[in-house]
Amino acid sequence: MHSTRYANSAWKQAALVLFLLAGLCVRAHAQGGVTQIGGTVKDSSGGVIPSASISAINERNGAVRTVLTNDQGYFIIPSLQPSLYTVKASAQGFAVAETKGLTVLAGESVPLNLVLKPGGISESVTVVATQEAIVDTSSPRIGANVNEREVGGLPLNGRQLSQLYLQAPGSVNTGSGTFFDIRFSGRSNEQNAIRFDGVEGSAIIDSNPGNLNGEISSPFRLQTSLENVQEFRVDSSNYPAEYGTGSGGQISVITKSGSNQFHGSVFEYLRNDKFDARNFFDRVGKSPLRLNQFGASAGGPIKKDKFFFFASYEGYRLRSGINIVEAVPSLATKSRAVPAIVPLIDAFRGPGSFVLPGASTNPDFDILQLQTNVAVDENAGAMRMDYKINDRYSMFMFGVAATLDWH
Repeated sequence: MHSTRYANSAWKQAALVLFLLAGLCVRAHAQGGVTQIGGTVKDSSGGVIPSASISAINERNGAVRTVLTNDQGYFIIPSLQPSLYTVKASAQGFAVAETKGLTVLAGESVPLNLVLKPGGISESVTVVATQEAIVDTSSPRIGANVNEREVGGLPLNGRQLSQLYLQAPGSVNTGSGTFFDIRFSGRSNEQNAIRFDGVEGSAIIDSNPGNLNGEISSPFRLQTSLENVQEFRVDSSNYPAEYGTGSGGQISVITKSGSNQFHGSVFEYLRNDKFDARNFFDRVGKSPLRLNQFGASAGGPIKKDKFFFFASYEGYRLRSGINIVEAVPSLATKSRAVPAIVPLIDAFRGPGSFVLPGASTNPDFDILQLQTNVAVDENAGAMRMDYKINDRYSMFMFGVAATLDWH
């Protein structure tokens, strides 16, 4: 009982986490793992078309990537930012072929085979975007993509990102579903690795995206607010060699960015003990519970096709009761103890604890219960800026600030 009270009192002071990620890369942002479109370009008779021009246009921000097919008519457009794409193929003497609404998820290799018809015959192929998983035949890895719809729509207690890891094969929840509780394929949770937009974000001592002083598992729930997450991929085993750190689960998170259209949201999620039945351990009355999570986000263009922003805020307010039930040395045991250890026996009985009558069948032990209250206040804000320098270079900056008051 005493140790629990001490641990709670240690969090009465507020903590602050602030970090900034910046990236400058050739052609596109590295997202961790293979994110690309690849396939072949052929004519109506099945012959390959070398040196055909293939362009992938990001439908959200207008970014364009262009490559040429090789001598076998094969092409790869690598290192794409997860989004919706329009793909155009053209070659001399052939009509342009166009595929719209192609969904590219984090870490995915999307196959796309195109057929060009002779010039003078126009063709436009529209692909209806779906959230169905594409069978990845390019790698033996085992994992799952958690898409934008699932991130925003699946019900989660406390909106904890780590609970969505459980959609990947081989994942096991060994606790309450926090970052420290998820294991993959029997490996330790400390072996997991988490990346944000390709940047390593794992803590030193555990699999959290951050900790306190490199020594304590972070109690932050909003260190990775779902409001900032567009989608992510979890690879649980057999992943390729580019995942160089960690031998457990590999989590690649893609943060939200602005687009050519202004978008925003306002939300609130709540829980209240008025909707709950009495807990089995609530012997002297129902424990209080008030949980509110609320916030807003907005994103859009600063300069269309060139400069974008995305900003978000989320608050977390928890007022709840805590029930602690433990076996402690009884008063009969204390009466037989030598004077030197009597203070240690007294330390097991925290102020406000009481004996549950008839709960113990051993006269040397009492079953004690301590009911107390806890208050947690968290605030998290984030900002991402994306800037397209030219067709070959782009840059982004992503910053997060979070505060915690636990008492």
